[in-house]
Amino acid sequence: MAVKENIDYIKSEISSQEQFLENAIKGERFFRRNKKIFIAIIIIIIIAIIGYGISNYIEESTKSETNKAYISLINDPSDSSAKEILIAKNPSLYALFVIKTADLNSTALIDEAIALDIDPLLKEVLQNLKGHKSSKILSNYNALIDGYELLKDDKIDAAKSEFAKIPLNSPLQPIAKNLEHYQGK
Repeated sequence: MAVKENIDYIKSEISSQEQFLENAIKGERFFRRNKKIFIAIIIIIIIAIIGYGISNYIEESTKSETNKAYISLINDPSDSSAKEILIAKNPSLYALFVIKTADLNSTALIDEAIALDIDPLLKEVLQNLKGHKSSKILSNYNALIDGYELLKDDKIDAAKSEFAKIPLNSPLQPIAKNLEHYQGK
């Protein structure tokens, strides 16, 4: 009986080794057939990783350069090289500089910033600084400010009509209601 069990054991070992060898051969055939695809996928992954790294490096260096230019421009507003760097690489940051240093008597910088390709909200703020009343983004804010000014002049009915221009879903609506209720006091 022991000999028969040994023979069965040896047969099962040989069949498991055969299966392992057969699977290895199938895997090798599959790899050989699709070798070019695997190599292409690996190359694409490597190129993507390198491209991502280069993109991050360029973005960080640009950010660092524009931050240095912004600091330089804050310290010396007449620094034309820093101004050109900001206008070329980050026009929105230049618009923020113009907002920070806006001189309402001289609107040349504001006009220059408005002409740039910047965020629409910044454009609206710049136009508001210049004295143009915004009809888009800042209209609710302008209605609130105008209503408050009318309340200060004791023109309550006109102020209420200004506050009525603010939509009910606006975050400024509670402020307008309080101003209307307390009549600016």
